[in-house]
Amino acid sequence: MSRRIHVLINGEKFGPYAEIEFQRHLADKKILRSDLVWREGLTDWVTAEALLQILEADRQSSGPVSSSPQSIPEKTRAAAEDGDVEQQFRFGLMLDRGEGAPLNHVEGAKWIRKAAEAGHAAAAFQLSAMLAAGSGVIKDPEQSLRWLRSAGERGMAEAQYDLGLRHANGQGVSQDDVEALCWFQKAADAGHAVAQSSLGYMLENGRGGPRDDAGAIQWYQKAAGRGDAVAQNNLALMLATGRGVARNENEAARWFRQAAEQGVPGAQTNFGILLAKGQGMARDYVEAYKWFNLAASQGHAAGVKNRDLITAEMTKEQIAEAQVRSATFMVKREPGL
Repeated sequence: MSRRIHVLINGEKFGPYAEIEFQRHLADKKILRSDLVWREGLTDWVTAEALLQILEADRQSSGPVSSSPQSIPEKTRAAAEDGDVEQQFRFGLMLDRGEGAPLNHVEGAKWIRKAAEAGHAAAAFQLSAMLAAGSGVIKDPEQSLRWLRSAGERGMAEAQYDLGLRHANGQGVSQDDVEALCWFQKAADAGHAVAQSSLGYMLENGRGGPRDDAGAIQWYQKAAGRGDAVAQNNLALMLATGRGVARNENEAARWFRQAAEQGVPGAQTNFGILLAKGQGMARDYVEAYKWFNLAASQGHAAGVKNRDLITAEMTKEQIAEAQVRSATFMVKREPGL
């Protein structure tokens, strides 16, 4: 069974990575502890923080002090029963995931709740997810929100981002841009890339407070640097139009390209427009058609329109080459950190 680790960031899958490479990306903050990860043997995606707990349990169970496969769960349970909050959370995860212990969602939820009630932020976040899904517990959206807020108040960035998103969209709570802005800010300050992008959007559009283009640029830059495709596209739009920053077509083209390569149809269309006009780079109808075609393949209306318009400026050979390039991109595209 492969133990290589897959990572999910902003809806894009990366990897798989060997554990040593995964640990290096964590240290460099290219992967956050709140990002979702998966490897064979897990029944679902878990946070990187949760996987670290599992990896540590694996190391202990394979060490020379282990006398039997049951030694680590027994030791973990003993420590949990003695009131060790970290071990309560770990033992709950082991039971809930069936990793190093028999699969038992109900018993796992019990131990995770104990840790959450003792102030463990990751346990509170996990309990919130279990209550939302009805996994090991009776489904209870109100209690799920309560524990999500608890995790956010204890500094868990993923919970803070989730709370911001819920308040921004009125999902299970009253729509409240001020509250959303507050939670996005907390998560952004903790280095959560999607929250940084969301905070930039709120500031750019004056949601939850006065419009702040300079502040939006700052947070888009942070998120874009961590690979957030939406932030890359939004930053490029502001650079292309000179909003909140000096107009810079070269930089706009660079960020549009990065977002386009991650599959954002709006960025693919915008990058194609710059290529067609020769703004920020040399004019290239073949490449422009390629990006319009890729956007069009995702149903992007502007991509379809611009592809059809540029066709009149191209030879049949150029169109054929552009179609080959877009097909090759779709086949070979493989995201990376």
